[in-house]
Amino acid sequence: MELRHLRYFRAIGREEHFGRAAIALRVAQPALTRQIRDLESELGVELFERLPRGVRLSDAGRIFLADVEEILSRVDRAVDRARRLGTGHLGTIRVGLSEIIAAHDFISHGLRQFRESEPAVVLELRSMGSMAQIRALKEGTLDVGLVYDAHLDDRDDGVLECAPLGFGETMLAVHESHPLAARKSVTMAELADEPVLGPTRQTAPGYYDRLMAALIQSGRAPRIVQECTTNSILLSLVSVGMGIGFVTASGSNPPAHNIRLVPISDLGLKFQVQLVWRKRDGSAALQRFIEMMQDEAQGAQKQAVPLSG
Repeated sequence: MELRHLRYFRAIGREEHFGRAAIALRVAQPALTRQIRDLESELGVELFERLPRGVRLSDAGRIFLADVEEILSRVDRAVDRARRLGTGHLGTIRVGLSEIIAAHDFISHGLRQFRESEPAVVLELRSMGSMAQIRALKEGTLDVGLVYDAHLDDRDDGVLECAPLGFGETMLAVHESHPLAARKSVTMAELADEPVLGPTRQTAPGYYDRLMAALIQSGRAPRIVQECTTNSILLSLVSVGMGIGFVTASGSNPPAHNIRLVPISDLGLKFQVQLVWRKRDGSAALQRFIEMMQDEAQGAQKQAVPLSG
């Protein structure tokens, strides 16, 4: 028994007429009659009662038609799912992103745009540090990550593929009541006597090293009084007035209602946001995600206003 036998039977059962079914199926009526005879012989029952004009489903035929309708419906759904998976319109994408990366507007807008455009593709968002993302990508437990370029090195070239999405500029986070909060920009010299909060090297060595090198190169290295393991901890401390802090962002929108972001005119430190995935990952859904995130980032860059300078 083949699927075509079931489709032929369904057409005749719905029409209860061989001639009309043959026209609908575009099959010669004698050939259609033979196929149904073969099906009845295989089943050992008559599916139709032959009438002077047309046919009528037998009791066995009515029961069989109901089952065939369900079988063919399931087959059609399976075919549709396979096609949508193959073209990237169905599936699950495991996306890693850190809180500092998620704060970039073009990232959140890109994620929303993809979810609206591809509702059948599940975005499984995982909050992870950049180094943890890179490990998870290599282990195959993550499909795509969003990290700063400072976290990638030459050892990753053979395993990972990446594409730039945009830049984040390192700025100063200050409490709204701080004297620097109303400034359009500040200089490193103005931070000399301020208690400064910064990242810890343990969780983000590449980011930390780039930041420290830039601070030293500026000739005005600030007094760092507290290292913070996450960006949210740093901002929480800033929000209660414990100090000012270095954060990287793609715009001057405040990360909290009582915090202001102020560009540092003589630091000029930027980090490139990279979309990272495993080489030779053939997922069509992933490729759609990559393309849409790149398109969203390019659109955001065209509309961007320089943060400083």
